[in-house]
Amino acid sequence: MSITAKELAKVLNLSTASVSVALNNKPGVSTSTRKKVLTAARELGYDFSSSTKDGKLFGTIFYVRYINYHSPTEAPFFTYLASSLDKKITDRGYRYKSMKIYGDDKFGEKLEEIRFSDCAGILLLGTDISQDRLISFMDLGLPLVLMDTWFEAPSINCVKVNNIQGAYLATEFLIKKYNCQPGYLQSSLKLYNYSERFIGYKKALETYRMSVRNSDIIVTLPNNKGAEADMAEILQEKNSFARCYVADTDAQAVGAMNAFMAKGYRVPKDIALIGFDNSSHSRESQPPLTTIDAYPEVMAATSLDRLLDIIAEKDTVPLKIEIGTTLIERDST
Repeated sequence: MSITAKELAKVLNLSTASVSVALNNKPGVSTSTRKKVLTAARELGYDFSSSTKDGKLFGTIFYVRYINYHSPTEAPFFTYLASSLDKKITDRGYRYKSMKIYGDDKFGEKLEEIRFSDCAGILLLGTDISQDRLISFMDLGLPLVLMDTWFEAPSINCVKVNNIQGAYLATEFLIKKYNCQPGYLQSSLKLYNYSERFIGYKKALETYRMSVRNSDIIVTLPNNKGAEADMAEILQEKNSFARCYVADTDAQAVGAMNAFMAKGYRVPKDIALIGFDNSSHSRESQPPLTTIDAYPEVMAATSLDRLLDIIAEKDTVPLKIEIGTTLIERDST
């Protein structure tokens, strides 16, 4: 026979109200009290189905950005995603909490904070998360949607950009416009998304009966200042370049473009470039950058809808959802 909330309150020497708040994932008790109540409830066989109403859990949806490296600047794509989620979550009747986790820094403490909070579900932006770290989040036993990356295993609900399609569109556009083989500005930081974009580039070349040439691949940092510095150094040693380039990121393309122009190249007359993400970098650069729109607002809405379905137990089959992309032509091509 399971223990009741009233009996649990007596065992823990707490008020019935405090126990009810903790069990129903509502604010109003400390983290230590919530942890105490939930731990005892699990050990004593409390029936947690009594903590739901109309099949919907109350509580907070956590937007967690896991970062396995220290970026020099906040990527505009992630900033937009966070601001988009804030309003959408509160509009759906849940509280919203944003959290950043940097690698191993207090990782266990952060997970404990989530475990013993009023968390109803997690939207995990794991662009560069490892498989082990993902499993640690899954072990919390909370509804979870992974955003912006993918693993073949473990099986998990995921919403991500169709990176292969985006890079394919960019490469095909340059092939048709300039009737030549584009080069590729490849990130020195190895991420799943960038690997997929390179696959899209190669697929487009194959479609037009071209093959990857090492001389057309230039490796730089994916951020603006890093790419500009790397490209400036490359320009001192190399004087032969492709007519046009696809880049892993907008910031990388703009940094490289600035270095080219500082060396006297004209954009797009001498060198044409396409970025990826339709970030502020692409809109504010001179000239404005042709780019691939990855629709972060659609990723946010789709991820939240998927999480709410999981919370309501409408669908327990893991889904991999890819957001389509669109090429936006500007003056860099």
